[in-house]
Amino acid sequence: MVTQSLRGGSPAQRPIFNHAIECTRAFLEFSMYARFKSQNDAILSYMEDCLHRFHNIKDDFLLTRAGEMAKAKANPQRTELVKKRKVDGETYAETWTPSKEWREMNSW
Repeated sequence: MVTQSLRGGSPAQRPIFNHAIECTRAFLEFSMYARFKSQNDAILSYMEDCLHRFHNIKDDFLLTRAGEMAKAKANPQRTELVKKRKVDGETYAETWTPSKEWREMNSW
């Protein structure tokens, strides 16, 4: 049931979601084969196939990392804005009415 609700995304999201499921499945299969107490040539072949499938599809997960990289680059700017906000708050706090303070906080 959960899978059905997740598959209900837009047509643009479906291929990415399907690749994510396939990538996760390949990784889990590899992990399960690796836990066997002994491996023969067939199992090693299955493991190699799982590993190749994982590496061929894993790029979809890099899309989420782009957001983390952008966040890391934006952190210094955010810190600077927070400092400026604090200085402005301390400077003008005495003259602000409650509505002015509310507007200023929302504008930030």
